[in-house]
Amino acid sequence: MTEDGSTLRDRKIDDFFLFLDFDGTLVDLAPTPDGISVPDDLTDLLARLHRRLDGRIALVSGREVATLERFLPDFAGDLYGAHGAESRQSGRLTRHPLVGSAVVADVQAQARKAAAAIEGLTLETKDTGAVIHYRGVPHAEPEALTAAVRIAEAAEGMEMHRSKMAFEIRPADATKAGAVRTAMEGQPDHIRPVVIGDDVTDEEAMEAALERDGLCIRVGDGDTCAAYRLPDPAAVRQLLHGWVTEGAV
Repeated sequence: MTEDGSTLRDRKIDDFFLFLDFDGTLVDLAPTPDGISVPDDLTDLLARLHRRLDGRIALVSGREVATLERFLPDFAGDLYGAHGAESRQSGRLTRHPLVGSAVVADVQAQARKAAAAIEGLTLETKDTGAVIHYRGVPHAEPEALTAAVRIAEAAEGMEMHRSKMAFEIRPADATKAGAVRTAMEGQPDHIRPVVIGDDVTDEEAMEAALERDGLCIRVGDGDTCAAYRLPDPAAVRQLLHGWVTEGAV
């Protein structure tokens, strides 16, 4: 059973390594990927957290690193994009071997055909795969799922994953859990991973955090392994503001 965030406010964050999802966690979801609105104070909030935690803050998102950089150009922490298929650590970009491959190109071509065949579906392409969105036509979920599964099964090294109102085909070994484990390598034992996310794809990151006595917070509804829950991104930002202000010098 999860608790609401009221007991989180008094937590001391000096031993935290903070892992934050982006869409649905820091910013509200939108009908289309490009339709989100970044709160005016988010850049400053993340900068303050970066200073307070001595750099131990990372965004772990389904978005590509380049897209995260476009929305948050001044973010100084590490970025794990495309569910861990890309990373920017200490300014160095690393990308999955399948980027630019014929496998990904074929996945995108097949996904484009599938999206065009079902009215109302939208397609998001990434260098690591494709996402079929059915937010605008919820009744088309079964058809979208059938298409996504078929495409993934025909693509070597790729898997289909569910997310909110979408199905993504991406490299099978690209996970948010892997991103958390990679970031925590070499961290002292007393440093605790803290994962905040809103989607089923964030659950694996939370499970990885729990391996190291981490703290996990689910945003919104849905089954979760997290001990705590917050209602929406506004509540997340309020919590982060409280954390970074408490004890600040």
